[in-house]
Amino acid sequence: MVLNNAGQSVLATTFGGKYNFTHCTIANYWNNGPRPLPALLVNNFIVDEDDTTIVTDLVEANFNNCIIYGNDNPEFILDEVEDNTVSFNFKFTNCLVRFDDRNNNFTGNNFDFENTTLYENVIFNQDPDFKDPDANMLIIGDNSAANGQGNAFFANQVPTDILNINRTTTPDLGAYQHITFPEED
Repeated sequence: MVLNNAGQSVLATTFGGKYNFTHCTIANYWNNGPRPLPALLVNNFIVDEDDTTIVTDLVEANFNNCIIYGNDNPEFILDEVEDNTVSFNFKFTNCLVRFDDRNNNFTGNNFDFENTTLYENVIFNQDPDFKDPDANMLIIGDNSAANGQGNAFFANQVPTDILNINRTTTPDLGAYQHITFPEED
C-alpha cells in the first residue's frame, strides 16, 4: 500500500482497533498549505458531539518493513488517552521513519525508542530517496536508507512489491523494491 499527499494524516488509525501494515509506504508531502497532523496518526479514542472522550483498546498496531516519512516532522504520532482499563499496543519493526524530537518534547513509554518491544530495527531520519514525492513517485532509488533493511519473515508474507518485483532475497522497506533512477541530462 502506498499513501501520500493529504492535508491531514494520510493514515489515521483512530478509536483503537487491530491493524497490521506490512511493506507499506506511508508518506505525506502535502504542499498546498499547512498540515496540522503527521503522515501517521494512531490513537485510542474519539470525542463525541457532547465533547465526551470515549476510549477503547488499541489491540494492536503493527508496522513491519514500512516507510513512514514526509516533509514535516515528526511524521507519526501515538496519541494515547491513558486509561488503566484499556490497552495501547503497537510495534514498529524494520521501519524507516521520520521522527526528530528536538522541538516537540514527546515523552513517556510510547516514545522510548530504546524499547525493543515497541521499536525493533527502526531507522530514524535517514533519506528514503524517493524518486519524486511531490509527483507521487514514491519508488525508492539506489541511495535509499531502506535498501536491504527488510525483515525476511515479513517479506515472505508479501513476497512481491507493488510492481510485482520479487522481494524475498534482499527485501527493501516500503511498498517498492529500489531501482536505479535513469540519468537526467
